Amino acid sequence: MESISKELTKLAEHIRPAREAFAEADKRRIESALEAGRLLCQAKHDCPHQQWLAFLTLADIYERQAQELMHLARAGLTAHVVSEIGGIDAALAYLVKARLPEPGECLTVGRIGWPEKNTPFAIIKPNATHPGYYDVAIADMWANPATVFSSTKPLKGGSVRLADGSFFDNLWRIVDRELDVPHSQREFQMMPVDLFSQDGAFLFAKPATIATAGSKTNRAPNYAH
Repeated sequence: MESISKELTKLAEHIRPAREAFAEADKRRIESALEAGRLLCQAKHDCPHQQWLAFLTLADIYERQAQELMHLARAGLTAHVVSEIGGIDAALAYLVKARLPEPGECLTVGRIGWPEKNTPFAIIKPNATHPGYYDVAIADMWANPATVFSSTKPLKGGSVRLADGSFFDNLWRIVDRELDVPHSQREFQMMPVDLFSQDGAFLFAKPATIATAGSKTNRAPNYAH
């Protein structure tokens, strides 16, 4: 490896603290946006409907910006995840793609480039008998044998507000843990549930079990609230 000149070494020494300062400022911006979103959610809950616009004027914030900040906060994403996705605007675009499916639809989530890259993927579809609840399966069809995770009970969609004002989304928490694909590398595909059911219905056939890559099948823990 060729040695770096003294001039370039000095430039690198100046760039490093500048980059660190930029990263710290970006982190503070994301944390402030999430905190503003949480406070706006509280205000929206407490504010009479006819006073909402007047409240936003008092807070010196446009309605559209308030909606975006609340949407970001309600998603339950951490500042680290928002940063990983690419910042506030990228996270808002991510949430549009990650919307939960309507009846008649199912959402697949995989690593960018799947299925050609033969990587695990998740399937989320509305439960047929419980409106607002979803069935979740995560599969690696290219493992031998295939690894399949299915939720034991339908999972409620949407986040809940915790005592500290933050939001928690149980459904996506389970997807995050079982899929193990970084948010910045995820690809979303919405498709008609009939199209999916032709080839993938077996993934939900035995929702009480997890078929592992080993030689035995284990009971799946109950993640439903």
